[in-house]
Amino acid sequence: MLTFFKYHDMRNFIYFLLIIVLAACSANKKNKNGTSDNQILLPDNNSVTVYEGTLPCADCNGIKTTLTLFQNKSKNQYTYRLHEIYLGTDNDKTFDTYGKWNALKGTQEDPKAIVYQLSIQNEDPEDSDVINYLVINNNSVKLIDDEMNVFETKANYTLIRKPD
Repeated sequence: MLTFFKYHDMRNFIYFLLIIVLAACSANKKNKNGTSDNQILLPDNNSVTVYEGTLPCADCNGIKTTLTLFQNKSKNQYTYRLHEIYLGTDNDKTFDTYGKWNALKGTQEDPKAIVYQLSIQNEDPEDSDVINYLVINNNSVKLIDDEMNVFETKANYTLIRKPD
């Protein structure tokens, strides 16, 4: 009888070890941020996320762009500041746009995509407009058109996230 219990306990122990090894092997590989490579993080509660880059411009040398996303989940406030400098123009014209943003799920091309949509309120509330940024990964977003389509060009419309 004692031999049966030892055998039974050892067999359970081996099954337990096997389950742990299988679980560890099946886990997603993590990157240095502790997230899986295909997981996109939305900004944390009470956070500020900043993206920067130089976007193409038809009549200037480029648009140096800084997109700052402010998020306060407890107050349900999602605001942004879009700072643009038109390089190579008279005194490098500067524009600041402020408003609210939200994260949308899905585009025509990818139903799992995440899009940060910035709302621009003009003087006429019915004449509001949007700017869309497709989340590429945790470190970059890409400007896309009003219908949430990627621009058909080789020009670079990507902004890179600044380290926190």
